Amino acid sequence: MKNRYLLILALLLASSHFAFSQKLLLMANHSDAKFTLLNDYDDSDKQEIGTGTVELKLEKDSKNRVKISKPGYQSVFKEYNKDLKWDKEQRITLDTRQVDISVEPFDAEIFVDGRLIGTKAIFLYIVKDRFLTVEIRKPGFATVSKVYYNQPDRETPPFKDHFVLKDRQVRLEVLPADASVSTNGITLGRGNQDITIPFGDCVTTTVTKEGYVNYEKVFCNKQGDPEPPIRDKAVLEDRLVKITTAPNDAAIEISGKRVGNGSYDLKVPKNSCVEIRVTRDGFVQYTKNYCNQVSMQEPPLTDFLELPVDEAYTSSVSSDLANVRITIPVRAGIAPEEAWKVLSSIITGYFDILETVDYNTGYLTTSWQVQNFMSSIIRTRVIVSTGGNTDQVAYAVKLVSQEAKVFGDEKVTVKDDEKFQDWARILKKYDGLIQEIQARLQ
Repeated sequence: MKNRYLLILALLLASSHFAFSQKLLLMANHSDAKFTLLNDYDDSDKQEIGTGTVELKLEKDSKNRVKISKPGYQSVFKEYNKDLKWDKEQRITLDTRQVDISVEPFDAEIFVDGRLIGTKAIFLYIVKDRFLTVEIRKPGFATVSKVYYNQPDRETPPFKDHFVLKDRQVRLEVLPADASVSTNGITLGRGNQDITIPFGDCVTTTVTKEGYVNYEKVFCNKQGDPEPPIRDKAVLEDRLVKITTAPNDAAIEISGKRVGNGSYDLKVPKNSCVEIRVTRDGFVQYTKNYCNQVSMQEPPLTDFLELPVDEAYTSSVSSDLANVRITIPVRAGIAPEEAWKVLSSIITGYFDILETVDYNTGYLTTSWQVQNFMSSIIRTRVIVSTGGNTDQVAYAVKLVSQEAKVFGDEKVTVKDDEKFQDWARILKKYDGLIQEIQARLQ
């Protein structure tokens, strides 16, 4: 009985000794990891007890809370209840990376793997063998992103990372929706685009679509300059017609002013019309109207204008004798009556009708001879009067050659004098008249 009592007493003493003197060996997986005792009811530090490996004596009436920390890692919190039995060696692993992230402007939003986490600053925790993508966003600024890895073969995350949004961004809405957008000559794509303007720089944005005049705008992100807008619109409204001609050196005119030869990019402003005229010697003049109005047929993307050959041109020759008084002296030995007869005979060989004939005054006119062509009417006549001095008989001969342009269904008659202008050409059938008179009378 006595022995039994002594055994029970020994067990009680042993139990009491264990309860009051239990010690634990805390070992971290990093030799520089810091161990700190914490207060029981908050996370404030109570006492730093060592680094790497420490011995912890469990106190009665305490939660025995310990924080294990190391810069760049998420801290681990442990609590050792004295009433529980613990393995003497406790191994603590710090393997979740921690990055202290802060941003400017302070209201920029911080996204982690696409989820909004907060603004201004966050702690980012990357579990072992994983990675996370952080994006910093704010309307009007270019988004900044970075990937953080907690993997052996990847770059070690920094303890802290600070992001400053400096590059601006403009959301450009374009019409038509399939227009192409480029900045500084680099194509971004079709339709609405985000235009990035680097800090301290300017970019030239161009919006293009075949058949439209290009939209171009410069956005700047420099100190002292107005801030670029968060959103902007580029609406292509003015039309563009690429015109080519045949012949390829034909003159292209707008409002009487030459703007090109053979080819021209014609701009037709919204709600207006533009008329062009295409001309070249030897070809019929071509006139066309292009309109950019809701009620009118829209302009083509390209237009090829082929000028018909001008038959009046091919049926005539350029001549310095047209519409000029040419004095032709009669050589000695030819009587005035004979000279007049020769002159009249030559002229009637070219003209059917003489309108006025007066030998006494030496005056002769023919009726107008008219020839119609597709785009013009040519009228020709001869006027003869006396010329030279009193010592020698001479005649002044003027071959009148005039042209009237005909447009569309316009009616022009030989009597519409106001529509005719002197023409520096002579129809081929009258080309030798002056020379024949000179040859036979001089």
